[in-house]
Amino acid sequence: MVYVPAHPNRPENPRRKPLSPLPEELSGPVREFVTALRRMHGELGLSLKELEGRLPASRSSLSRYLRGQSLPDERLLIQWSKLSFTAEDRLPELVTLLHRATEAEAAVEAADGPMAPGAAPSAPDEARKGSAPDRPSRRRLRLTLAAVGTVVVIGGATAGVIALRSSDDGSPPGGAAGSSPLGNARITVYNAEETCRHKRVRECSLGLAEDPYQAYRPSNIVGRAWHGDVLRADCRIANGVTVTDEAGGHSSMWFRVAKDGKRMWVPGIRIRQDQVQYSTLPNCPE
Repeated sequence: MVYVPAHPNRPENPRRKPLSPLPEELSGPVREFVTALRRMHGELGLSLKELEGRLPASRSSLSRYLRGQSLPDERLLIQWSKLSFTAEDRLPELVTLLHRATEAEAAVEAADGPMAPGAAPSAPDEARKGSAPDRPSRRRLRLTLAAVGTVVVIGGATAGVIALRSSDDGSPPGGAAGSSPLGNARITVYNAEETCRHKRVRECSLGLAEDPYQAYRPSNIVGRAWHGDVLRADCRIANGVTVTDEAGGHSSMWFRVAKDGKRMWVPGIRIRQDQVQYSTLPNCPE
């Protein structure tokens, strides 16, 4: 593990809650990065509420980064480290550790391969999942045992924004996702990178998430869309996981869409901001 020394004159802040220990099952590149990040955070002496006011990230997102549940993007890491006394000395090592953690998950995803849409898990998988309340924690456990990181923004620099426009027909989203529709709007995937607009390759796609309250990472991606694809949305939420884009913008708003007869989620940061502001879609039920 690469050691990133902390500043010896660590300021104390009695208002800041101590961080809970990292789970034992968190290992490999992710644990190495989070340990170094915690060391840097320790010298700042700032509470998460105070950090939220200085960084383009919500308190809940910062907490997830410090618990190893997701990883910040490099832009946010640079801003975070510049609040530290030893930013110039520690930043290269921190960036290296972040890259290793991100590459570890990409390697695991490539080795596993995506599951075919609508495919049912095998019986052993069902047995491992257990009851519904246990599924999220067990899924995270399997991921952390694999020593994976996270990709904060799926699609990287190639994914663009999404244009939102009202539907011109009254039909509800199809399949199971269309039951009890709350609203009906068409969203057209728009990629800001011209070189990707005519390529239907993974690097030019936008990930659609299964759960907007879980980390926006490959394990949470259940579908993909490309430039020009039309999806249907029926509602939105404002308190999902915060997603940061390539320009440093961030949003915790998500839109629920229908694709392949299933419900999936698109992050609001990937929707054109003026359309987000004037969207008439209702809030999703809890």
